[in-house]
Amino acid sequence: MSADAPRPRLLLVSYFYPPTRDTGAQRPSAMAKWLSRLGWDVTVLTTSAFGGDATDGGVRVIRTRDMQTWRARMAGEKKVASLFEADTYSGKPHFLSRWIAPEPLAVAWLPFARHAAVAAHRSDPFDCVLTTSPPESVHAVGLALQRRGVRWVADVRDAWTFESLRQDFALGAGHRVDERLERRWLGRPDAVVCVSEPAAADLRNRGIATPRVIANAWDPDADPSPEALASVDGLLDPERVSILYTGRFGSYGRDPAALVEAVKALGAGDPAAAGRLELAVAGPLTPDERSLLSSAAGGPVKITLLGSLERERSLALQRAADALLLLAQPARSQLVNFKLFEYLAAGRPILALAAGTEAGRIATEVGIDPVVRADDPGAIAAALRTASRRELAGPDASAAERYAYPAAAEAMATVLTG
Repeated sequence: MSADAPRPRLLLVSYFYPPTRDTGAQRPSAMAKWLSRLGWDVTVLTTSAFGGDATDGGVRVIRTRDMQTWRARMAGEKKVASLFEADTYSGKPHFLSRWIAPEPLAVAWLPFARHAAVAAHRSDPFDCVLTTSPPESVHAVGLALQRRGVRWVADVRDAWTFESLRQDFALGAGHRVDERLERRWLGRPDAVVCVSEPAAADLRNRGIATPRVIANAWDPDADPSPEALASVDGLLDPERVSILYTGRFGSYGRDPAALVEAVKALGAGDPAAAGRLELAVAGPLTPDERSLLSSAAGGPVKITLLGSLERERSLALQRAADALLLLAQPARSQLVNFKLFEYLAAGRPILALAAGTEAGRIATEVGIDPVVRADDPGAIAAALRTASRRELAGPDASAAERYAYPAAAEAMATVLTG
């Protein structure tokens, strides 16, 4: 991009955006920043439900009204962000998700977002709009601006109807409406981007779109400070081989049940190996997840539940651990955990319970070994035994650079310019 040329104007539309700590905010936030550094004039359109300012690292941010704030107030909170920062969470979808297609934010946020996008474009026209889902209703904003002559790129972080995490609609008509919306809103953009090949292949196979795959990545600016590194000293047992999981288990495809079964089996079959291990979890847990992990606490493997940590401390703890736990079940072949890329940046050995998924494919590609199925307790127990001997293979030296946001943003810029 020539230094003398006017900066192309981009509207990036994302429901999840800082200050929320939800992982859905990481890709939009990093893309906004790195695209700005590549010469784009970036404006972000998001919700006001998480709070935040009108600028973020030099990027303009429009924060619209959102009926979701009522949900927070019913829970005794001022902002929805508070619901993502507790040490416990329910994991239950909103009851209206069974009745409103594609999801309740089509009513709670979309009308405000669409109005704000059109008004901003009328005031100072955009050259391109990038909509990133979930939630899927965000793509209606792209359609509204495309009708006004703006190039539209749809970014799909999680597939819509393919391996969907959403619960069934109450009526069959809901499914039909949802499928029509998917075909309309993902078939109309000038370009579609997916974060995983299985999700892209599904859209190609059904004749909806021909997406380009741009994987998630890690942000070099997020490296933890010396103060953060010092703050996690002592959280892990120095006398054991620590295996750390950060963040939520949170959704279908990251069920720790087989892992806990393997921990118990290793404790019964090889207590010496089990006694050398510590399984640490730094993140919120549902009551069922806490009960499941606690059921293994009486065995030789030490179970440490650290609760939610600030993001920088969580990243620092990854660098302090002996190994990092990646969990992705083959029932969700598209799953490519955001934390995988954080783990690559940490440069630690990775216990990859991810065979049969996009995350497992990437793990194998970058030299992680072994990579086993997350639903196979026997294979997991064998991998835990390997970990107890400190024999897990970490990623190759080039992996972190290949999967960093400077490279991902350059790939996205190529799509945005057509």
